[in-house]
Amino acid sequence: MRKHRFRHLLFIIVPLIMLLMGSLQSPANYEVHAQQNAVQSRGYLTTPAELVDIAQKAERGIEPYVSAVEHVLDWADEDWDFRLHSFEECEDADSPEWLDNRGGIPILYARALAYHLTGDESYAESVVEIIGDIISSVDAISLSEQRCRLIFAWGIPELIAAADLVAPQLDEHECVGPVELAYGTTDMGSGSCRTLFQNWLAKNPYYVISLAAEQSQSNWGAAATNALAYIADYLWDREEVVLIHRVPAFINEGVPLALTPAQAYIRANTLALARMNGYRVEYGSQDSCDFLSGSQQHDDWEPVKSQITELGIIPEEARRDQYCNIPVYNDRYQNYPQIHIGHNLQQCELMLRRGDPSCYDNITMTAHRDFTFIDPNGQTQTTHLKPGRGSLERAINAVIIDAGAEWRHDSALEVAYRYYFTHHRFEGVRRWYPELDRPSDCDQDVCFGTLTHGFATDETPSLPPVTSPP
Repeated sequence: MRKHRFRHLLFIIVPLIMLLMGSLQSPANYEVHAQQNAVQSRGYLTTPAELVDIAQKAERGIEPYVSAVEHVLDWADEDWDFRLHSFEECEDADSPEWLDNRGGIPILYARALAYHLTGDESYAESVVEIIGDIISSVDAISLSEQRCRLIFAWGIPELIAAADLVAPQLDEHECVGPVELAYGTTDMGSGSCRTLFQNWLAKNPYYVISLAAEQSQSNWGAAATNALAYIADYLWDREEVVLIHRVPAFINEGVPLALTPAQAYIRANTLALARMNGYRVEYGSQDSCDFLSGSQQHDDWEPVKSQITELGIIPEEARRDQYCNIPVYNDRYQNYPQIHIGHNLQQCELMLRRGDPSCYDNITMTAHRDFTFIDPNGQTQTTHLKPGRGSLERAINAVIIDAGAEWRHDSALEVAYRYYFTHHRFEGVRRWYPELDRPSDCDQDVCFGTLTHGFATDETPSLPPVTSPP
């Protein structure tokens, strides 16, 4: 890929020179490009038309667009040279490297973004080639290594977002990939790259990740429901597909569910909202807050089950450094609450782009003084679910305002800041802005949030375009 040098200076001082050199599109060509690519893009974190608008603002020297575009183009020009294994075992938190948010995923996603920022077809061709390599090389993902459920949930959303941004090219090109959707099958065939990529998503990541979506109320569960919502949505035009959805023993007697993409999309969003509101149970940890006892609950306060509390605390993450039932986080950086919120926000953004703001706006004012549930040991427990729980906005305030702690998942915070800037319920949203270190990079939740969601200080952000859900 070609190298773009001194972009910041060029964007500000000599955009006309760049037009003459062919490294950026003319305004007329921008419009043609956007129209040609808008029809097939569903839009996840952004759309072709939004990227065209961002590129035009960068040309005019407006921040944060200039820095964000430059940053993404630098990533797009990095070498993508990662080994693919037929059986991925997720040996550590950074493997497989091709899916890692500091490895292959930011390069791949950046190239998809760069295609619309510059109009350079070579970026789109590279994305199609890489996706073709993945679906023809990776036959299966380990079920026995639990870490795979988390790692693939981290990387799949941006993989899908990249594919969506080159939808016409994926449709037009032929790839080799799975023709059977059952996990463990190895039959391969030729066909549309997009269709075979859909098959690969249904056969491998969906099947593997689904169990975490059902049994975990921690950041594992937040990552899982987000990834499943993305996969189900990307299969919007494949009504014939049956997604095998794994469940723990306490649900449906452990018998996997068979869902259409539309049913899977609804279930992923229902699971996320129920998790936020305290209606679900953590079945994957022996230190779960849902036991309502143990060293994870501090004796000074009433025991609290998994949820986002009315104080914005996420108990299943708070217990890792403090206790389930703390009234406020300490002032030291804690990664787990922030990564949990980040995945939740990414799923909220998808729902918003499908016409549903309920995840962003969620707050449950109904109190349940005697809420009864079955804990991970099969014992009946009763607890008090308080009004005001379930709010992501309140959860962010609990970190930045209440605890005065550093926020490091800046791409996710960009997503939140854009929505809550004009749709907030609580005071203090403007206090999030100093935590944004622009341009933001990729983390385990959201990539390049400054590019897709950042806005200038004199702008009022608008709501994103809406596409119908599956």
